[in-house]
Amino acid sequence: MGAAAACGRQPNGGECLARALRLVEAVARRSAYLVLLSENPGALEQLVRLCAASPWIADELSRYPVLLDELLDARTLYTPPQRAQLQDQLRQQILRIPEEDTEGQLEALRYFRRAHALRVAAGEVMETLPLMQVSDYLTWLAEVILAQVLALAWHQMVVRHGAPGRGEGGVEPAFLIVGYGKLGGIELGHGSDLDLVFLHGADPTLA
Repeated sequence: MGAAAACGRQPNGGECLARALRLVEAVARRSAYLVLLSENPGALEQLVRLCAASPWIADELSRYPVLLDELLDARTLYTPPQRAQLQDQLRQQILRIPEEDTEGQLEALRYFRRAHALRVAAGEVMETLPLMQVSDYLTWLAEVILAQVLALAWHQMVVRHGAPGRGEGGVEPAFLIVGYGKLGGIELGHGSDLDLVFLHGADPTLA
């Protein structure tokens, strides 16, 4: 694939090659990934650059080789979407999955998070994404996923158990996810936890 030669051109060529070899070992029995890299020199170039710049990215790609697809287009890899674009992308992906396929929906959510976490890290280490935008991107990502999870959970609850009891005056109950800490302050980092509080307006005395 020319990966060894490409790694050799990096300032830390030895480290880069060791990280890239871990990925090759991880996908050795799945030739489709090797073909993807051999047939897409641009993806191979991005792989080498990112492996040289970040051991975390190299490890993430080794653990989840499906993320190699994200390297095919450098424009999307290094161009962060706005919050509305993130929301629409996730909605479109979930719409392709049958409503009853809960595991498929969860897998789509997991991939979406990993793919965009990779994009954030790539933009950060390649210095195409300023630090303040890193926090914004990660916070938007969390918010969009939480909103989609809420919509899925609400739908499944209503299908299985009916709509929750109405509150005082027969008002349709609401459900709210409140973000505290770094999520509430739009300051999320790559290792941040989500501090959440859940509020609802349903009548607890009604079935």
